[in-house]
Amino acid sequence: MTITELLQEARDLCDADATSYPATTILRRTNSAIETLVGKIQEISAFPFDDENFGNIAEGTITLEEGISKYTITDRFRHILEIKVKDINGYWNIVEPVSQEEDGSIVETEEARTGLPDKYRIVGRTIYLRVAPVAASVTLTAGLLFKYTRTSYQITSTDVTAGTLVPGIDTAYHITIAKMTALPYCKLYKKDRVAQLEKDILIETKDCVNFYTNRLKNKPTIITSNPISFR
Repeated sequence: MTITELLQEARDLCDADATSYPATTILRRTNSAIETLVGKIQEISAFPFDDENFGNIAEGTITLEEGISKYTITDRFRHILEIKVKDINGYWNIVEPVSQEEDGSIVETEEARTGLPDKYRIVGRTIYLRVAPVAASVTLTAGLLFKYTRTSYQITSTDVTAGTLVPGIDTAYHITIAKMTALPYCKLYKKDRVAQLEKDILIETKDCVNFYTNRLKNKPTIITSNPISFR
């Protein structure tokens, strides 16, 4: 579905129109629905999902400074997947996340060391490198590469006006987005439809997560001891 079709489907599901379900409200709830689905996929799936509407790859670089171990990531991200540092020969070296045992001491006792960074930790949007980079060991310019997951693309009113944008999730689950968008309206004005919508959303969300989990069959499935809630 295009965004125009999806919004119309959401309104049709609750017998609404542009007056009873205004453009700003339905768009806000559509973005929320997509973001919820993306969050479920990223929570359990071994597949590193990225919304197809982003015009760039989910990675960035930082220029390092001599002897400085603290850097801020300006990109919006949910999880850091990988960090690499380029050595003086131009080779990318993986920087490992610190363990829980190491975490408490990385800044206090390790930050003053210099050379080629080997471990890191994240606090908010800040990366702390266990070994501060120096030009003798590291290519400083764009010398740190980070790959990440991010939330869904936020559809704008301009996208709605153009009408051609397609939500960046597999087309089989566009109807799920429409149902999730219709649900808050129905809870207020069409209560008899709520139970069926909730049932459909629960089933389809599970199917969506399973689809992305199995998309790369040669990747190991993430095993977790914690139950995942789809509500």
